[in-house]
Amino acid sequence: MLERGLDQIIDSALEKNTFGKDFKFRKGQREIITKICETYLNDPDSTLVIDAPTGAGKSLIAMWSAHILKELGNRGYMVTSDLSLQDQYETDFYKYGLRWPSIKGVDNYECSVNGLPFSLGDCKLKGMGYEQAEKLSCYNSCEYLQNRRRAIDQPISLLNYSFWLIQRNYVEAKMQQEERTVPFEKRDFVFFDEAHRIDDIVQSHFSPRIEQSLVDKMVTLNRFASKNGFQEASYTKNKIQSLVNHMMSGDKHDVFSAMSEFERILHGFGKVRQVANKMAKKRFGVSGVPKNWQTAFGHFDRLKDVHCKVEDYLSLIKEVGVDKMVLDQNEHEAKFMCVEESLMINKYLHEKAGFKVFMSATIGDPRAFVRIMGIKNAKFIRMDNAFNYDKSPVVFVNRHKLSFRERDESLPKVVEILDQIIDKHKGQRGVIHTGSYAFTNYIKQNSKHTFRLMDYENSKEKSDMLELFKKKDGAVLMGPSLLEGLDLKDDTSRFQIFFKVPYPSLGDPLIKAKMKTSNEWYDWKTGISVMQGVGRSVRSKDDWAVTYVLDACFRSLINKPGFFPPSFMERVKTIK
Repeated sequence: MLERGLDQIIDSALEKNTFGKDFKFRKGQREIITKICETYLNDPDSTLVIDAPTGAGKSLIAMWSAHILKELGNRGYMVTSDLSLQDQYETDFYKYGLRWPSIKGVDNYECSVNGLPFSLGDCKLKGMGYEQAEKLSCYNSCEYLQNRRRAIDQPISLLNYSFWLIQRNYVEAKMQQEERTVPFEKRDFVFFDEAHRIDDIVQSHFSPRIEQSLVDKMVTLNRFASKNGFQEASYTKNKIQSLVNHMMSGDKHDVFSAMSEFERILHGFGKVRQVANKMAKKRFGVSGVPKNWQTAFGHFDRLKDVHCKVEDYLSLIKEVGVDKMVLDQNEHEAKFMCVEESLMINKYLHEKAGFKVFMSATIGDPRAFVRIMGIKNAKFIRMDNAFNYDKSPVVFVNRHKLSFRERDESLPKVVEILDQIIDKHKGQRGVIHTGSYAFTNYIKQNSKHTFRLMDYENSKEKSDMLELFKKKDGAVLMGPSLLEGLDLKDDTSRFQIFFKVPYPSLGDPLIKAKMKTSNEWYDWKTGISVMQGVGRSVRSKDDWAVTYVLDACFRSLINKPGFFPPSFMERVKTIK
């Protein structure tokens, strides 16, 4: 009965030309949409994990499902991993006749008055609540404020992870504390795209970072408070500097103590900020806040962001213990992380969302994904491949390991195999995932194909080199960071080579700490990177590219039952 009702709603949407009169579902899409809606209606507290390979039409599945749930009287969010994917979704919205609003952080917009980005311009929003913003003369012409209002009012809104996480956590907490209306409240459902990135995104957003530059801001604000008659804080520059130095060089237990004291100082600045804000409204009104006050409010807001993260982090450490704290320290900054990311994901994401749908083309081992993401009451859907991969095998050369102990002996032999592959693809463009800049340099110095090889030394060079690569027939682009975010469709890349299996770097303190607790995360991350890399060169049903894996360490991953999806394993061809 329920399924028949959903079918009628879908048919009605088609008849109304909601998605265009010529719209047709791809294979399996309608069934997945029906399954999503059924699951929500039967168990709104559950979570769906959808493993949808490239070409399955994840965005369309999400849009259709959200549209139907909206028709049934529900509200929700669609959340993307980054701005470029958000732009892609927005384009698709308009393509299919959906006028759902999209909102990004304010720094992504230009001022309608002076044409400058918010971060550079003299915007009156700085230091002002959004309730007062409606009184500004530029309110109706401000793209950010108008988009924000629509995103709050409409039943479905498109956001990115950064914006959603900040709104659903720090902004919500602030509004509740001040007994004000929460702008982006908890809604009935949320679709999370590129879900395999959630652990990294949550870690980066909620891990405190104490920078040396904070000292100068705090000293400046002390002077500002004293000059304008606010209650001056009882701490000195030397005291602040001493605490910051301690956090940048101490051991875990000492740092935890210093951080607790630092949090109390940040709390004091927060109180000064509240008083200053009230005085500014009385003294200057809505539109006349002077430049020096705006600068001070910017510093206050930066400290507020740090304070929220430090306060939450201290609470987390009290719950799980100091041993779960991970430090990344140098003379310029101290970054604090937590090895138990599932706890952070639960606190900042799971508790802030209703019915959740996690989507990705690279879920990997579903058991590992669910455990790492801290997902409870999960239902799993794996879609069939939309592409024919007969011409796109993953050729595994199971001969030489590039592990630390064996690499010196193996490197010359692996480069020889690499040269043979490049010979085979004469005149075709290809990509080499080197694994590190050191391997990039080794290949450059020892390959016989130096004239075809292109490389880069940083992200700026990477962008420039990529554009040159696309224009040069027979070019081979190589580097350690070509696994995500690249669209190398059709003749842009007809082959790619994994010189080394892309294991996460053990030079990273967090990765090293996580390895001590479990190998599962380490292997899962590696598998995700492999699948992301393989997907760079096959972007449509008629596209094709051959992938080669030259590091025999790959054998330990493909031998794990259920580690890679069946559709991936079917493509693996092992040669010795």
